[in-house]
Amino acid sequence: MARQFKPVRFFVIMAAAAFVVCGVTAFYTHRAANGRTADERAAYAIGEKAPAGAKLPMDADLNMMAQKYFKQQGSGEQHSWDLAFENGYTDGFKKTHHRQ
Repeated sequence: MARQFKPVRFFVIMAAAAFVVCGVTAFYTHRAANGRTADERAAYAIGEKAPAGAKLPMDADLNMMAQKYFKQQGSGEQHSWDLAFENGYTDGFKKTHHRQ
């Protein structure tokens, strides 16, 4: 015995599914805006906290900062961590320090 198609129920379920999919997409898109990896997101947060009036550090200074933080964390591969720190810190710094 075949069930009767109920268009209202169908559209309500499809709307709920679309809402969930859009919510998940927005969550991951917003999360990725501040870096793809956890290390990059952590460096982004550190870059945002730079004092007002500060200038963006040179590459060598960023590398030294990355090594210092890597030694504190002690996890992962140092080269990829350095690159993630540099990218994340620079992005976070530029977000809060528009004029530099």
